[in-house]
Amino acid sequence: MSEITIINEDPSSEPKNFSKGFLALPFDNDQFKEFIVGLLGKPQTITKRISGNFEIHLKDLQSFYDLVIQRVSQQNNGKLIQFNIKIYFTDRSTVQLGSYHELVTYNEVKPIISEAVQLSWDFLIQFHDKTQPEKQSIELLIIATNKLLEEDDSLSFLLPKRGEFKITIQHTARSWGSDMENMLSNQIESHLIKDNKYRKFIKKYSSKISIGFSALFFLSSIIGSFVITQGFINSELKKVQSFSLVKTHTVDQQLNFLTSYIASGVSTQHYFKVSIFLLISLLTSIGFGIWIDNTASNSIQPSFLVLTRKANEYKDETKKKLEKTWTVFFTSIFLGITTGVIANFIFKWLV
Repeated sequence: MSEITIINEDPSSEPKNFSKGFLALPFDNDQFKEFIVGLLGKPQTITKRISGNFEIHLKDLQSFYDLVIQRVSQQNNGKLIQFNIKIYFTDRSTVQLGSYHELVTYNEVKPIISEAVQLSWDFLIQFHDKTQPEKQSIELLIIATNKLLEEDDSLSFLLPKRGEFKITIQHTARSWGSDMENMLSNQIESHLIKDNKYRKFIKKYSSKISIGFSALFFLSSIIGSFVITQGFINSELKKVQSFSLVKTHTVDQQLNFLTSYIASGVSTQHYFKVSIFLLISLLTSIGFGIWIDNTASNSIQPSFLVLTRKANEYKDETKKKLEKTWTVFFTSIFLGITTGVIANFIFKWLV
């Protein structure tokens, strides 16, 4: 067993030896206490969440690391004591890296998609108003999907609907913690992708747009059927008037004509056709409304965490599908309008 010797600053006191070997601590009991409290004490915590769309690559993670290290080295007498990075994948597996060098050289060979990453820094920092260095911790969690490992206890929080950054800073100096939070927030904002204002409007009001379109489609059918019915009525009146104005027709012939006309049920058949037409139009308008709403809802711009080859392939495929979704959305609008116009013409031709 080794020997441990504690040497006090008081020269009159004898050092205490334990077994063999020596462990010399160059401070007194009070200084040692302050050091332990700064290292293991309960610091204050700053948290912040930033949601949005983004596309993060390995080089972006490296830039986050360099940014934090550079700021700490420039402003404080700090030393990095630990850096960890944990990557979460869609198959519910994780990979933990224990150094910056491992991050730079990281290359995942398995065909899996990265969906979240957690970067953690631990520093010992000597602040100007403190006699001993104190531990400060920074954690940056990047979530690219809302399907994130829901069963993982270490990430038991309300999952976002969009991509999200979560900053957690444990500090013993408020000004230092606020400075790091602002720095990381600014860096995160630079990675957010702004939505096209028209696409953003469509996504936000997709339900109202689909309901409005369905209502307009059905309303156009009602107006069309009304106009066609008015034309039908006028046409039938002209037939009756033309027959009744012929002076050679006797009263009995005119009565027989009116009786035969009523018995034929021409008007009843017309209104039956109108009812069928409006029913089909109602069902068609509901179908187009559901189609438009689903298409607009599926056009949400996702976020990507591209740390594997499979994740890069997934990003390219998703972007292509998104563009097709927008094409389908505008096609559904066009088809809805065209169908309404053609349906009214067909109905007019049939009656």
